[in-house]
Amino acid sequence: MGKSFVEYCKYMTRALAILLTACLFGLATLSCSPTPTLRIGSNPWPGYLGLYHARDLGLLDNQPLQLVDFDNTEDVLRAFRNHAIDAAAVTLDEALHLAESGHALRIILVFSLSNGADVVLARPGIDTPQHLRSRRLGVETNALGAYMLARLLEHSGLTSRDLAIVHVPLQEHEQAFRDGQIDAVITFDPPRSRLLAAGAQPIFSSRDIPGEIVDVLVVREETLRTHHAVLGTLIETYFSALEPLQRDPAAVAATLGRRGGLTAAELLESWHLMQLADRDTNRQLLGEGHASLYPIIARMQQVMLDAGLLARPVAQTIRINGSLLGNAPQ
Repeated sequence: MGKSFVEYCKYMTRALAILLTACLFGLATLSCSPTPTLRIGSNPWPGYLGLYHARDLGLLDNQPLQLVDFDNTEDVLRAFRNHAIDAAAVTLDEALHLAESGHALRIILVFSLSNGADVVLARPGIDTPQHLRSRRLGVETNALGAYMLARLLEHSGLTSRDLAIVHVPLQEHEQAFRDGQIDAVITFDPPRSRLLAAGAQPIFSSRDIPGEIVDVLVVREETLRTHHAVLGTLIETYFSALEPLQRDPAAVAATLGRRGGLTAAELLESWHLMQLADRDTNRQLLGEGHASLYPIIARMQQVMLDAGLLARPVAQTIRINGSLLGNAPQ
C-alpha cells in the first residue's frame, strides 16, 4: 500500500509538471502571437476614399489592417454590432444608433463634413420639399437617411403621414428611381451623380443643415485600448495619403472614382460638396469646448429624440479621443 501510494504521488507530480509546462508554453505562444488584424468597415461614400488611397499607395502593406467594403451603411452598422468589424466609418447620427445598441464608442477620426453631398433628389415637377406631399420617398431608414428625413420634414413643415416613405438600400436607389418605384430619394454618391445625370433635381441637401452631417471613424472602448498602436498607424497612414490627395485631387480622382463607379469629374464634384478634414480640423473637432464635436452630438441627439429616432439619451456614452492625431506643431 505504501509503495503504491509513493508511485501514485510520483505519477501525479509528473502529470502536474507536464500540465504546468503546457500552460506556460500556451501563455508564451499567446504573448508572441501577432496582433489580430483590425477590420475597418465602410460604404462607398467618397469622403472615406483617403483610406483606400492609403491602401493604393501601399501604406497599409504588412500592417495588421484590413479595409472591408460594404454596399450600404446598414450593413456596416450590422457588422459592427455583430463584431464582424472592429472599426466603422459612419455619420454622427449613425454613431448615436450604435451607442443605443449598448456600445461604448470612441470617435478617433473625422473624415469629412458634408456641405451638399447628401441630398434629396426628386423627379421634374417636384420642385420643393412641400411638393413631396402624397409622393413616394425612398430612404435608407436605418442609417443617415432617417436623420435627413427628420430634418427634411422639419424644414418643409410636413409630417411622415404626408408622404409614403419607402425603405430602399443605397445600392438600389438608382434603379428604384429609374423604375418609377419612388418619386424622390434621400441619397449620396455614387447614386447621386448618376441620378442627376438622368434628370433628377435636388430639393434639399446637407447644405441646408450646415455642420450636421459629419463622417467619423468609431471603435469600441476596448478596441482603442487593445489596438492603440495599430489604430495610431492607421491614422498616420490616412493623413499621409490625404495630404497629397488634397493637394492634387485630380491626379487620383480617376483611380479612386472606380471604387464607387464614378468618373473622375463626378468624384471631383462630390469632393467639392464636402470638406475633407485634415489633421488640424481633426484636432479642433476631437478636442474640447464649443468647437468640438460634443455640441454637435448633443444637438443631433435632441433632433433624433424629438423625431423618435432614439428611444433614450445615449450621447453621454460616446467620447471623442484625439490622442492618436500626433502632437500639435510647435
